[in-house]
Amino acid sequence: MTACIELAKRLGKAIADSPQAAAYRAARDGLNAQPDIRQVLTDYQEQVAKVSQLEAENKPVEVEDKQKLRDLNDKLISSEVFKKFTAAQVEYIDVMRKVNDALRAELVETEG
Repeated sequence: MTACIELAKRLGKAIADSPQAAAYRAARDGLNAQPDIRQVLTDYQEQVAKVSQLEAENKPVEVEDKQKLRDLNDKLISSEVFKKFTAAQVEYIDVMRKVNDALRAELVETEG
């Protein structure tokens, strides 16, 4: 078991040292350095949660709520900082997906 844990630590370090992880950290830092865009993202996430909750409760979603969501989305997608963050996030998630797929492929006989 110790060998497995040691390999997992090495894998974690390799992922953390990857260009994708470095780009993601830099993009996240860039986003966090822009409080106005960060606030738009927070507002967007809150509005998504509000609309989702209304839909889950089969309540009507007001036109104003839809418009606010659309406006916040437009502000986000027009931001270069947010675009860079999203692109870096996608690349990092893709690496993690590939790592998980590789692990699963090796464990398929064990896990059935």
